[in-house]
Amino acid sequence: MDETTRKDIAGLNRRYLYLVRQLASDEQANLLTGIPGQAIELIKSMTLDDIDALAEDMIAPCFTFKFDDATFRALVERKTTRRAYMTNILATQSQA
Repeated sequence: MDETTRKDIAGLNRRYLYLVRQLASDEQANLLTGIPGQAIELIKSMTLDDIDALAEDMIAPCFTFKFDDATFRALVERKTTRRAYMTNILATQSQA
């Protein structure tokens, strides 16, 4: 992996981990971030320096799509109702 790609991955991971930390107090944080509550609590307790170091050490993105290929294709195709469609997907996932 070249240096630019490594830096891009670290930057994306850093931003995602900051977002998780920011959303940690929301009761729907695990639904919004796609990670388990225990991991959210751990990230919430980390300092910004800890998060920066973790993001730099990760060699792959620490986030993934929360839905399968068919669901993503349907989301892309529903240009006028994307927000409502995504809301329904998240609501369904939270009930599972």
